Amino acid sequence: MELEVSNIVISLKGRDKGGLFFVTQADERYVTLADGKSRKLNKPKCKNKAHVRFVSDCAPEIALGIKNGKLSDKAIRTALAKFRSGAEIKKEGHTFGKR
Repeated sequence: MELEVSNIVISLKGRDKGGLFFVTQADERYVTLADGKSRKLNKPKCKNKAHVRFVSDCAPEIALGIKNGKLSDKAIRTALAKFRSGAEIKKEGHTFGKR
Protein backbone atom coordinates (compact mmCIF):
# COMPACT_ATOMS: atom_id res chain seq x y z
CA MET A 1 0.00 0.00 0.00
CA GLU A 2 1.27 3.43 -0.91
CA LEU A 3 1.47 5.85 2.03
CA GLU A 4 -0.28 9.18 1.58
CA VAL A 5 -0.34 12.47 3.44
CA SER A 6 -2.53 12.21 6.57
CA ASN A 7 -2.21 8.42 6.99
CA ILE A 8 -1.54 7.19 10.51
CA VAL A 9 1.56 5.01 10.73
CA ILE A 10 3.50 3.20 13.43
CA SER A 11 7.28 3.40 13.60
CA LEU A 12 9.03 0.03 13.35
CA LYS A 13 12.65 1.14 13.82
CA GLY A 14 14.65 3.70 15.75
CA ARG A 15 14.17 5.56 19.03
CA ASP A 16 10.55 6.25 18.20
CA LYS A 17 9.76 2.54 17.66
CA GLY A 18 6.12 1.82 18.48
CA GLY A 19 5.05 5.46 18.20
CA LEU A 20 2.07 6.63 16.18
CA PHE A 21 2.53 9.45 13.70
CA PHE A 22 0.70 11.30 10.96
CA VAL A 23 2.36 11.37 7.54
CA THR A 24 2.87 15.02 6.60
CA GLN A 25 4.71 14.45 3.30
CA ALA A 26 5.48 11.40 1.21
CA ASP A 27 7.60 10.57 -1.82
CA GLU A 28 8.74 7.32 -3.40
CA ARG A 29 11.26 6.47 -0.64
CA TYR A 30 10.73 8.69 2.40
CA VAL A 31 7.93 10.06 4.55
CA THR A 32 7.94 12.91 7.04
CA LEU A 33 6.12 12.26 10.28
CA ALA A 34 4.65 14.39 13.06
CA ASP A 35 2.94 13.49 16.32
CA GLY A 36 2.48 17.00 17.73
CA LYS A 37 4.62 16.29 20.79
CA SER A 38 8.14 15.00 20.16
CA ARG A 39 7.90 15.70 16.43
CA LYS A 40 6.02 18.90 15.73
CA LEU A 41 4.70 20.11 12.40
CA ASN A 42 7.44 22.72 12.01
CA LYS A 43 10.16 20.04 12.47
CA PRO A 44 8.84 16.65 11.33
CA LYS A 45 10.85 13.42 11.31
CA CYS A 46 12.08 12.13 7.94
CA LYS A 47 11.94 8.34 7.85
CA ASN A 48 12.42 5.59 5.30
CA LYS A 49 9.09 4.06 4.22
CA ALA A 50 10.45 0.62 5.03
CA HIS A 51 10.67 1.65 8.70
CA VAL A 52 6.98 2.49 9.14
CA ARG A 53 3.76 0.54 8.75
CA PHE A 54 0.36 1.84 7.70
CA VAL A 55 -2.19 1.70 10.50
CA SER A 56 -5.20 3.73 9.40
CA ASP A 57 -6.61 6.58 7.41
CA CYS A 58 -7.60 9.58 9.48
CA ALA A 59 -10.67 11.76 9.77
CA PRO A 60 -11.28 13.89 6.65
CA GLU A 61 -10.94 17.18 8.54
CA ILE A 62 -7.50 16.19 9.82
CA ALA A 63 -6.43 15.13 6.34
CA LEU A 64 -7.59 18.44 4.89
CA GLY A 65 -5.80 20.38 7.64
CA ILE A 66 -2.50 18.57 7.04
CA LYS A 67 -2.72 19.01 3.28
CA ASN A 68 -3.55 22.72 3.58
CA GLY A 69 -1.03 23.39 6.35
CA LYS A 70 -3.76 24.74 8.63
CA LEU A 71 -3.45 22.31 11.50
CA SER A 72 -1.93 22.75 14.94
CA ASP A 73 0.23 20.35 16.93
CA LYS A 74 -2.53 20.22 19.53
CA ALA A 75 -5.03 19.00 16.91
CA ILE A 76 -2.62 16.25 15.89
CA ARG A 77 -2.07 15.18 19.51
CA THR A 78 -5.82 15.13 20.10
CA ALA A 79 -6.52 13.10 16.96
CA LEU A 80 -3.83 10.54 17.81
CA ALA A 81 -5.12 10.26 21.40
CA LYS A 82 -8.66 9.60 20.13
CA PHE A 83 -7.29 7.01 17.74
CA ARG A 84 -5.32 5.27 20.50
CA SER A 85 -8.34 5.14 22.79
CA GLY A 86 -10.56 3.54 20.17
CA ALA A 87 -8.25 1.24 18.25
CA GLU A 88 -6.02 -1.73 18.77
CA ILE A 89 -2.76 -1.99 16.91
CA LYS A 90 -1.03 -5.35 16.92
CA LYS A 91 2.66 -5.56 16.16
CA GLU A 92 4.94 -8.53 16.81
CA GLY A 93 2.94 -9.86 19.74
CA HIS A 94 2.37 -6.44 21.33
CA THR A 95 -0.92 -4.58 21.39
CA PHE A 96 -0.91 -0.78 21.39
CA GLY A 97 -3.95 1.30 22.17
CA LYS A 98 -7.16 0.19 23.86
CA ARG A 99 -7.22 -3.31 25.35
